[in-house]
Amino acid sequence: MDGAMIWLTITLPKMKLQEKNLVFIPASNGKPAHYLTEITLNYRRVRRFAGFTKEEAKVYLGKLRIAAKDGKLEELISPKPAGDTFGEYARALLDSAGWKQKRSAARDETSLRALNQKFKNIALGEIRPNMVRDYMTSRVKAGLRPATVNRERSLLVSVLYAAAADGIIGSNPIGQKGVRALEESNSREEKILELNLTDEDMRRLIDCAAPRTRPVIEIALLTGMRKSEILSLRWSQIDFSGQRLTISVTNSKSKKERTIPLGRDLYDVFRAIERRSEYVFPNGKTYIKNIRKSFEAACRKAEIDCGREKGIVFHDLRHIAASQLVKRIDVVTASRILGHSDISMTMRYVHPSDLDKRAAIEALGEWLRGRQKDVNAIERETGRALPSTAADVRLLN
Repeated sequence: MDGAMIWLTITLPKMKLQEKNLVFIPASNGKPAHYLTEITLNYRRVRRFAGFTKEEAKVYLGKLRIAAKDGKLEELISPKPAGDTFGEYARALLDSAGWKQKRSAARDETSLRALNQKFKNIALGEIRPNMVRDYMTSRVKAGLRPATVNRERSLLVSVLYAAAADGIIGSNPIGQKGVRALEESNSREEKILELNLTDEDMRRLIDCAAPRTRPVIEIALLTGMRKSEILSLRWSQIDFSGQRLTISVTNSKSKKERTIPLGRDLYDVFRAIERRSEYVFPNGKTYIKNIRKSFEAACRKAEIDCGREKGIVFHDLRHIAASQLVKRIDVVTASRILGHSDISMTMRYVHPSDLDKRAAIEALGEWLRGRQKDVNAIERETGRALPSTAADVRLLN
């Protein structure tokens, strides 16, 4: 090999380039994932909270650059004392582009109205864990469900983390283990089972519903779709030739597109609806937003208790459909149809009743009787006894 040149080619793995002047901070210890700016403007290093999404962070970064060019950088990155109250800061945060794109935007507005009753005029730096614990206790005593109170706490935590990242407060006083979330009871499925609703009850509910509400109920029971997904359906989402409907990213709670096959009954339901708009269930130029009153009227006519405390609400139709799905197909397929982001969510609907368990035991009995019948027949034909082993069972089956 004397005098020979050896060329060695090394292929390096492709590295994902970080967004320029932005640093992504992953979620950890209860703190949500977010972006920070990492940029020098007017000889000043600016490291500030930029948003919870890349889009929001880019917008904020652009504002920083414009402010530096116009000589207003200090005004932008140093909030005035008047904006240090929870109410003002939270309002500005929820009005930002990134927050408006969040899946929980509407829910956050509701939570903010509740939080403002207590914290609106309190400076962010004066909020203490005991104040938050007292607030949560008072909400529970007022009859609010723990899940609702936890959503309000979650928004408060997020607002304070953002304020800490912006340098308005030193740290989040209620983050991580400062104020624990309340224990939540996920027993809604069990409560529905306790009502002992039969297949006949569901058919009667459909028959008793007003013509405008009947197909909404049918679609809920045939697909397990959420009310918002059903009511916001457009005809363009329904492919009759391909026999499937598509739930778009904008309509899906999980923000993931999914498709549901059009079974025979579901196909007939959609075919029977008159097309009067781009929406399947139109209300003027938009779509129907609420059917609570008509649903309750159908329940009363069908002699089914309604209301969260003693009966069912519309969302319970999703629970009923889901519990029927997991009895008929595997959990993974049911999870895809229901649009769950995690299969553990689908497992909540696996609640076999005594009848289900009895049917399973009977099925095992039928299997064993059938196996014994085959063994006896072989013994009669061969004149010898067969040992009961796993290998024999495989041969017999």
